[in-house]
Amino acid sequence: MNYRRTLLLINPVDNKSKGFIDNANVSSRYQPLNLGILAAMTPRDWKIKIMDENIKPFHYYPADLVGFTSMTITANRVYELAQIYRKKGIKTVMGGIHATMCPEEAAHFVDSVVIGEAESVWEHLLDDFETGNMQQYYRGIYTDLVHSPKPRRDLFFPGYFFGSIQTNRGCPNNCDYCSVTAFNGSRFRFRPTDEVIAEMKEIPQKWMMIVDDNIVGHSKKSQERAKELFRAMIDNKINKYWWSQTSVDVADDEEVLELAAKSGCKLLFIGIENENAEQLEMINKKVNVRVGVDRFNKIFKKIHQYGIGITVGSIYGFPTDTKETIDRRIHFFKTCHVDGVQSSLMTAFPGTTLFKKLQKSNRLDYTNFPEDWQYYSFENLSYTPEKMGRQEMQDYVYEQLQKVYNARHIKIRFYQTFWWTKSLVAAYHSYLGYWFYRLSLNKKWEDGSIRWVEKLLKKENAI
Repeated sequence: MNYRRTLLLINPVDNKSKGFIDNANVSSRYQPLNLGILAAMTPRDWKIKIMDENIKPFHYYPADLVGFTSMTITANRVYELAQIYRKKGIKTVMGGIHATMCPEEAAHFVDSVVIGEAESVWEHLLDDFETGNMQQYYRGIYTDLVHSPKPRRDLFFPGYFFGSIQTNRGCPNNCDYCSVTAFNGSRFRFRPTDEVIAEMKEIPQKWMMIVDDNIVGHSKKSQERAKELFRAMIDNKINKYWWSQTSVDVADDEEVLELAAKSGCKLLFIGIENENAEQLEMINKKVNVRVGVDRFNKIFKKIHQYGIGITVGSIYGFPTDTKETIDRRIHFFKTCHVDGVQSSLMTAFPGTTLFKKLQKSNRLDYTNFPEDWQYYSFENLSYTPEKMGRQEMQDYVYEQLQKVYNARHIKIRFYQTFWWTKSLVAAYHSYLGYWFYRLSLNKKWEDGSIRWVEKLLKKENAI
């Protein structure tokens, strides 16, 4: 009987961080698609297990090869877990954004580091493992996404509320605080529509998250591709509710919104970040400046007309922020016509333009790496702004955000969203997301605030 090698793939969690966008509810977690794809690319004579610490805490599982994905905030958790296996002589490999941006650091803690997208090197890495010749670094290249492997969904924990799928990669925006362009490239790469539809048909969940960084894009070509995808979803009767990320110019072509709504879109996430054009310029958020901050509410209203809810991103801790600019931003996000607000503090992640600028000018406050990566999360400022102390600003932002996540305000927003969108499903899931953000801020779950809406939805056969 031949021995079956075992591959363990781990999605780690930093349990020390509890910030604005940390959600304690399992239903808000997303499937680790990257690990599912690598599992699909692994020969069938391997035994494969995916361990997601979002769902269950780590427990030792015997393996021949252990692979980790990571973001910056989870890097130290990877290093901790990798040592458990390396002490037993078990080979380890690390990939993901943090490993790509800090490969030399990662190489001190694991046997091999994958730089960039792993699909193009995974087969090579496994062959090297089989022959006992694993390299220290593997550098992935950008692929055209044709015939991309479908993730091994049978290996995912069955309790994820959202099914997840990716239809494109890359982003031309290159905002100073974002590492997507550095990791996935500066142009959109699209998967063939028929392959996306075939994978969508295999997703069992009623709700689906399309994890693209921008589902619609900016160019005429990308907008036409989005319309092609939405038409195919309609024609193939995918019949799922879905949500995704996009940019504020999504409403430039109303046919995009019409087809998105007909294909099941109930929620869009848009990175607004700030209502001040000068500060948006400062972080290279060009698309928002080009569209015009004075048009934001008109755009939100247009999206609502198609029954789609809107959650927006907001950032505090711009270099020139003061109490006055923070107050204005709080007021804007509390009163603008959106249905949910995700708040974060400006974080300079390695590999971003912002990190490089602050590092060059010696303005980073936490530089004892890798230990200090624990502070590089959306709940901490990693540098001192120009006009306020770092801790002073953090404390002030947390205090003022109580106005945004006030329980009465969130409940009123539910009724407003229902009025704006005429969609109980869009209102409910916007409301639910708002409560998750409130939970992250206050660490207190108030079940009754969700259950009354669930009863209403069940009565209307909406869930």
